[in-house]
Amino acid sequence: MFKGEIRMKDRRSWCEWWREFFGLSTDPDRYATEILSDRYLEKTQHVARLNQQAERMQYPQFRKKLLEIAADETKHTEWLAEKIKILGGRLPDISPVRESTKNSWQYLLEDLTAAQRSAPEWLDQAQKLRERFPDIAEVLERIHRDGVKHREAIRDMLMKSD
Repeated sequence: MFKGEIRMKDRRSWCEWWREFFGLSTDPDRYATEILSDRYLEKTQHVARLNQQAERMQYPQFRKKLLEIAADETKHTEWLAEKIKILGGRLPDISPVRESTKNSWQYLLEDLTAAQRSAPEWLDQAQKLRERFPDIAEVLERIHRDGVKHREAIRDMLMKSD
């Protein structure tokens, strides 16, 4: 998570914990919408960071690759938005991503670290939703698979950058 970014996961997990503790049922549609909204927010902020990073890249081939990854991530946000709307939810408000002054290597490392940190959650959440929402689970898994490729590309850029 980057400074200034919103993560609802922590607040929601406490709410869920208390609901489970008191034996209260949770609405599966609401739960799925919350997961999708959190992921939508994360991906939207990721696209903004990638575009910012691409603007600052000194190597044109890295800039091109980051813009390709950002385009894939934009497709992911569209898939997530579609599922949120199907469940009757509304898209979360997106706060602007803060700009910082780092070099290309620092941008890439920051992006890779954030992606690696959130990757296991994608599969865990897909598994939790699989029984009731197999189509949503498939979308989360597809995004996770694309994320693996994106992290490999970023790792490769890190290895080649000075």
